[in-house]
Amino acid sequence: MSKKTTELREIAKIESERMREANPAQYFERNLHQLGFSDPEHALLQTIKEMTDNSLDATEVGSILPEIIIEVEETSEEITLPPQAGKVRKANMYRIRVEDNGIGIISNKIALSMGKVLFGSKLFTMKQMRGQQGVGISAVILYSQLTSLRPATIISKIEGEEKATRVVLKIDVDKNEPIVLEEQKIDWNKEHGTSVEVFIPARYTDKIDRYILELSIGNPHASFILRKKIEGKKSELAISRTTEKIPPPAKEIKPHLSSIDPGILQRMAEVDKDCKNLVSFLSKHFTSISPETAKKILKAARLSYSLPPNQIKADKVLEVARNIKLRRPKLEVLSNIGEEAIVAALKNRFKDAEFVAAVSRPPWTYQGIPFQVEVGVAIGGQEIANYANPKRITVIRLANKVPLPYDLSDCLLYKTVNEIDWKNYGLELNEKGVPVIPTVFVTSLVASKVPYTSPGKFAVASVEEIHDELVLALQELGRKIREYMYKKRKQESVVKRYEFFKGYYEVLAEEVGLITGGSKVNVNGILRKLFKEVKNTENVE
Repeated sequence: MSKKTTELREIAKIESERMREANPAQYFERNLHQLGFSDPEHALLQTIKEMTDNSLDATEVGSILPEIIIEVEETSEEITLPPQAGKVRKANMYRIRVEDNGIGIISNKIALSMGKVLFGSKLFTMKQMRGQQGVGISAVILYSQLTSLRPATIISKIEGEEKATRVVLKIDVDKNEPIVLEEQKIDWNKEHGTSVEVFIPARYTDKIDRYILELSIGNPHASFILRKKIEGKKSELAISRTTEKIPPPAKEIKPHLSSIDPGILQRMAEVDKDCKNLVSFLSKHFTSISPETAKKILKAARLSYSLPPNQIKADKVLEVARNIKLRRPKLEVLSNIGEEAIVAALKNRFKDAEFVAAVSRPPWTYQGIPFQVEVGVAIGGQEIANYANPKRITVIRLANKVPLPYDLSDCLLYKTVNEIDWKNYGLELNEKGVPVIPTVFVTSLVASKVPYTSPGKFAVASVEEIHDELVLALQELGRKIREYMYKKRKQESVVKRYEFFKGYYEVLAEEVGLITGGSKVNVNGILRKLFKEVKNTENVE
């Protein structure tokens, strides 16, 4: 055996001895950048996003009008972060606390729900929810203890409890288990709800304010209070709800065969303990599959109806299922924002807007997953001028009613707005393709499974069905814009004509006075009255 062969065998042996299983907590501790914790600015926004997601979901499941308080306090403690590009980075420590009036958490589940990665209910349901990965709040706690060495403090109370439960915890990364440092019953002046507090190195920018404002547009039934203490200065942003109507709850749906990967289908069948054969397995666990349809699929896949589920051939079943026309899943399972609510939220946000409109498309599906798109627009006014980006079209992107703050150029919701030739709908554009009149668009996607481009949930991936529905919605919105712009330009034209003729009042009054022998002042008044009456008949302000 050569020396080289001996060396390679020894290296292979050493590497095999180093191999060991990594649990989810260990993985995400080393890859938190994938979830949006890449730098102090992103980390602060991502922390608030994950915490408010939890709060909104906790109120939604209880059909409660959300009241959410966000506290962001910059401390004097400075922390040195790992260098990037050879540069030492420093950031101040921040205290972040989010409080809600949701249903609360049963006391014996608080530690597990917050301190165990991939523990919870969201991973096991095909239902429209904000946080669908089950990583969010535990990722926040991981980032906090990794950078600040401090635990998280959770207070929670359910309806009917006399006292709340306060838990202070960290995450045991090696075991993926919570480490409870303190637990006690305390008085809390809330009937029900949850408060989560963490410390993280952060950097505050106005993106936080924009995020909360956009969150209020996606959730017009919620009220938000953002309390800040930055550089020793206290301030508060309060946004009241614009509707008392709670959106209809999203309904849980079984997966559609078109949305399942072969490996997942194979595993579902292998672990199933309830069904005696493949017919009952397919009809029980998948939407739009009746026993008759299941038999049709199995016959085409050349599989016996009586085979136990663990003998399924997932690739053959899915090949057949995707080639036949399966019924679409039920589409009334979604909870959208609604045209009226979008309009009300935009008017509340941009109070001096000249024109506001919204369009909702009917629900549809992609790969067997129900989804629905809605779009809105606000045009004109100083508040929009202050908010809009002068260098590109401004689009507020919402996915399951949550703003998408980053990866703008990679997002289908943004790219589709830019595809539309808005000049065809009466919007004058500058050399950069930006509307000359200040304009803000809203694009909203709700789905039982949003196709995000990354675990950080910053952008929606390109899906043909979603793109096509967005185009139709934006075209309908464009027709509303064109009608408004036509009326606006007609009004402006009439006003310009009257402004032009105003200059002739004095001359006309003098000439008419000479002809009729009347007083110049009296004739001038008659002419002004005549002009006013004509303007009123044309509805010109």
